[in-house]
Amino acid sequence: MRTIHEAPRETAVLAETDVLVCGGGVAGVSAAYCAARRGARVLLLERYAFLGGLVTQSLVITTPPLDNGIGLEVAERLCRSDAYSLVRNQSTDYQELSFHAMEPEVLKYELGRMLLEQGVECLLHTVIVDSIVEDGAIKGVIVESKAGRHAILAKVVVDATGDADVCARAGAPCAVPSKLPPATLMFNMIGVDTTRVLAEIGNWSKLRDVVQRARKQDDLEFDLEMTMDRGAPGVFGQDLVHEGEVNVWSGNLQGVDGLDPAAHSRAEFTCREHVMRLSRFLVEHVPGFEQSRVEYTATLTGVRGTRLAQGDIAPSMKDMLDNVYPDTASKPYMHTPLRVPYRSLVPRGVENLLVAGRCLSADPEGVGMLRLIPPCFATGHSAGVAAALSLSSERSPRALDINALQRAMIADGMDLGL
Repeated sequence: MRTIHEAPRETAVLAETDVLVCGGGVAGVSAAYCAARRGARVLLLERYAFLGGLVTQSLVITTPPLDNGIGLEVAERLCRSDAYSLVRNQSTDYQELSFHAMEPEVLKYELGRMLLEQGVECLLHTVIVDSIVEDGAIKGVIVESKAGRHAILAKVVVDATGDADVCARAGAPCAVPSKLPPATLMFNMIGVDTTRVLAEIGNWSKLRDVVQRARKQDDLEFDLEMTMDRGAPGVFGQDLVHEGEVNVWSGNLQGVDGLDPAAHSRAEFTCREHVMRLSRFLVEHVPGFEQSRVEYTATLTGVRGTRLAQGDIAPSMKDMLDNVYPDTASKPYMHTPLRVPYRSLVPRGVENLLVAGRCLSADPEGVGMLRLIPPCFATGHSAGVAAALSLSSERSPRALDINALQRAMIADGMDLGL
């Protein structure tokens, strides 16, 4: 690849803050909110025009119960707006997880309200392009926007980008899975007569069988991978928050590197083409879909994972289910023994840096359901409290008193199961 020389330049400092949260997904919002309500000055950066990350960007709007810590608080807020409910007649795929549905537009609004209530400053439409590191400690990040290139300085930085962007640019070690997880573009359809559909196919999981038969009979040109035991393409549940609304998987596109914009761009076109093929087929061939239409498609194709930060521990999903860690910092579910150690939130090699969400330190081959929404809420909660405690105790996040963190998390509404 050819290179050019960029001239040295002076970069204006746009802002200085106590805690800088990079990424406005549910992990980032949780971190910012929880740090701010413990008295820290917090600035949150987000590249899109709204909050919620893959929940609102990629329509990952079905989730296991939000029943612990900040996740429970968000669920209660959504319930007051009739925007969170148990999925009825959900498919047999993942039925053991007791999926609930969220209204993405209400979630965008409520997450924004939460941050404003706590005085969090937010910069949307802002892209993080580099990390500022001095003497082994992160000092902030470089951002670019319509206003130009600027520096933002902070005492503690939380990487909630989902791809460990800040960690990677700071020189902290990261890992990637040996096999890229599949990418999927979700979409919602409305006007579906769900009673007729179920009478015709028997169960939402059997939508795959309908699609498979259509492919074999040349009634549907559908090139994306179909996992036939569970998953895409299929419908997780009917009547999500609104009657006659279904959330549809559009198939799995393999081999998409979410760190390669060219590959991700090709995936957007390929997956959107298949959304239109699949939705037309449903309307034309499946009783109950005749009067339905696509309500909206996800803003971007969902890539399930890229980089993970690496801390002093990188456990698998199984490890976190089987162990009660002495430094347990998060417990995403009230009634499931999944616990996340604090060491998974502290990347090696760079001080004053925390990580939250799906890019936490874990085994890249066994990260499993750590990518789901409840762990993102929970680890964001822990990272935010840890950042605030780091400031108040004048200790680096790595040197934080674990017992003090655990007491603070319990007082903050999270049952750690200790």
